[in-house]
Amino acid sequence: MSERVPVDETIQALEYIRYERDKDVVRQYFEDVMPFSESTSIKYRRRLFERYIILDEGQVVYTPFLEMISMIESYQTKKEILFYMTVVKTPTLQIVLRDIYSGILKGKFTKTELMDYLLQRMTEHKTSSIEKTLSVLTTILKDFNIINVKEDIIKKEIIYVVNERLRPTNETVAFSLYYEFFEIQDNRIPTTERLHYAETFKYLLIDRILADRYIKWLVSNNYLEFYKMGSNEQYQFTCSTLNDFVQKVMANVEA
Repeated sequence: MSERVPVDETIQALEYIRYERDKDVVRQYFEDVMPFSESTSIKYRRRLFERYIILDEGQVVYTPFLEMISMIESYQTKKEILFYMTVVKTPTLQIVLRDIYSGILKGKFTKTELMDYLLQRMTEHKTSSIEKTLSVLTTILKDFNIINVKEDIIKKEIIYVVNERLRPTNETVAFSLYYEFFEIQDNRIPTTERLHYAETFKYLLIDRILADRYIKWLVSNNYLEFYKMGSNEQYQFTCSTLNDFVQKVMANVEA
């Protein structure tokens, strides 16, 4: 399997589903647009289907995620939502991002340090499997510009530096929170604490101060409502489904 996530080509392939839903036609298109050899393209297409595609009787389901990717004009938002969905489908990546967020993994770490980190957490795996995991993780993070890769020529060491300039769009954060609380948590009325410590903020490496700003944007744009009764504080998502949320975003963009 290719370890790369060719971001541009993947977005192009997913956008194609707006016009074509037959699974065989979509599969062939995916293979045609990927920047790999034929055999590698087929392997990546399989992974792409596993991560992003739902099938129903030979047809690709046009999910809210696919509609968001296809209809939103901002390339940054497309790329960030694709990253979020990649994380959702990759448990090891979730763990690494949580540990970067919490500071267990620093903003700069060497390949050796990352390997030691994985060895401590993957104790039942062979070294070759852990090395493969390291390669997959760092390649995905690099492809989405989450980390930059440098080389210390003197120490002959690869260094990974977390991008401190990450500022996801409001629409990215809104979609990710809706997806988390509707599709994963099934919690439409989270407490203040639960919302502020959402996995979304960890996966997108958004600190508490920035998280507060995004939440205020969601409230001011009527994607979220805030309620306080005595000492109890909670939020409620205003859209009834993830699909309704996407329709509202599209309407606001077009307005």
